[in-house]
Amino acid sequence: MATEAFTVRAETDIVHQLDFIAGALDRSRNYLVNQALREYLKTHARQIEKITQGIAAADLGEVIEHDEVMKEMEAIAQPASGDNFFNCAGIWEDRDIDQTSIRAKAWPDQHG
Repeated sequence: MATEAFTVRAETDIVHQLDFIAGALDRSRNYLVNQALREYLKTHARQIEKITQGIAAADLGEVIEHDEVMKEMEAIAQPASGDNFFNCAGIWEDRDIDQTSIRAKAWPDQHG
């Protein structure tokens, strides 16, 4: 693959971090910068593609109303009636454990 040189000015602490990682990985500064640029470009190209698709869909009227989105998000975020973390996880099932017994075992010398 053909390469092309260009100059980048970076903050001193970034250069020091880059050199540290390059040394730890036994790689060159150039290698790490190219890897970072590839990841950056891949990530931002994907974001730009999604934004462009969203704008095109909106232009065609293919949108979901804000209220509908919020209702669905609230339904996802809310546990089902009566559910809580401990019941779902099942860690207290068939055990006689409560805050008092936990405290008594953690701090046996204290009376509470």
